[in-house]
Amino acid sequence: MSNYSDLFQIIKIRVCQNNDFPASSLAGTNNYRANQVWYRIGQIFTLECVLSEYRKCNSSGYYLLDNEKALHHLIFQITKWKLEDIRRLSLNDSLFIISDRLKPDYMSEEAAEFLRSLNLPVSHYPVDDFSEADWAPKENSVFLQNHQ
Repeated sequence: MSNYSDLFQIIKIRVCQNNDFPASSLAGTNNYRANQVWYRIGQIFTLECVLSEYRKCNSSGYYLLDNEKALHHLIFQITKWKLEDIRRLSLNDSLFIISDRLKPDYMSEEAAEFLRSLNLPVSHYPVDDFSEADWAPKENSVFLQNHQ
């Protein structure tokens, strides 16, 4: 589980830095912006864990769906759009397309349990103004290698 904890921490640091939000301010309760940041952290963590499971099922011995490739493949399976169109999607548009899969049912039980243990805000918060750089799949992949 420590890899999930490490992954979560690196996502938390990155989201806070990218969106000019001091990590120390996450401790405040009943703070709308803090809850919004926690929501984004949970969203990116969920995306990574869902894609990790997706890679296990859809990569082959001859082609690894690493980094963004897994997201693009998933979107292709859903939409059948041209790959060049999929690659041009923003992160938020990509999340919109795969939104029905961004839930614990599509991640490993260990990852889902870790996420539940965090008690993150469950209310939905707008994140359209958050940085596209919040998701850094190449950086994040280091923490998921033992789970691939």
